[in-house]
Amino acid sequence: MIGSRVGLRSDIEQGTVEVIVEGPCDGRVKTDLATAVRKGLAEHPRALLLNLTAVEQPNPALVGAVLLAERHSGSIQPPVPLVLVASDATWRKLVGAGLMTRIPIYTTMAAAQDALSHRTPPFGRVRLDLQPEAMAPSTARSFIGDTVLAWDLRALLHPARAIISELVTNAVQHARTPFTVTASRRWDLLHLAVEDGDPALPRMIRPVQREDVPLDVRGIGLGIVARSARAWGATRTVAGKVIWATLATVPTQRRT
Repeated sequence: MIGSRVGLRSDIEQGTVEVIVEGPCDGRVKTDLATAVRKGLAEHPRALLLNLTAVEQPNPALVGAVLLAERHSGSIQPPVPLVLVASDATWRKLVGAGLMTRIPIYTTMAAAQDALSHRTPPFGRVRLDLQPEAMAPSTARSFIGDTVLAWDLRALLHPARAIISELVTNAVQHARTPFTVTASRRWDLLHLAVEDGDPALPRMIRPVQREDVPLDVRGIGLGIVARSARAWGATRTVAGKVIWATLATVPTQRRT
């Protein structure tokens, strides 16, 4: 085989689509894989399985192709979970690139299918790029709501929507730059983040009574975030900052 070959196979009974990559990784693997992933996602399957067990000589091009597949699967509404199946050599390459912290990776198709048949995959990551516009908070709430429901985390629907609404409103009102909303599922944690282009970190303030208005509410949104999340914070980045919040998918006992 001269180059990689990419194919599609649908499992109507399971409601999944399998993207199969075979042969050595060449320069076209990223393009061909992206095309196959888009075709597979057009069916809006329950999950997209990326079968890399027949890949020969995995290289950085394959890692880039997988990351692009993750972005495509997370960009549709509701997002479609991406699950990888890889041979030992490819598995080591992907784990070495840090993909196991982002996408579930199995070494056999049977193990992947068993995981899908018993539960929602314990990993997932979706993102949405937005402009600092008035409708951005509403768009972000719908995006996170769809994601939470697709991941079968209904108990987190209202707190997740409330948190992302406050974080996005902060980006629109204060950063005033294009920003990215990200949701990540890691086992029993749901991680929400908003990254914008303003390096100024937010600060939580107490609401104060003023004579001209009943209540000055600027700055109290972070109080909602703090009360709803297990943990939250803000960190400067090279291009600005990211504000994040984490919720537990399994209720935990709060200390009093």
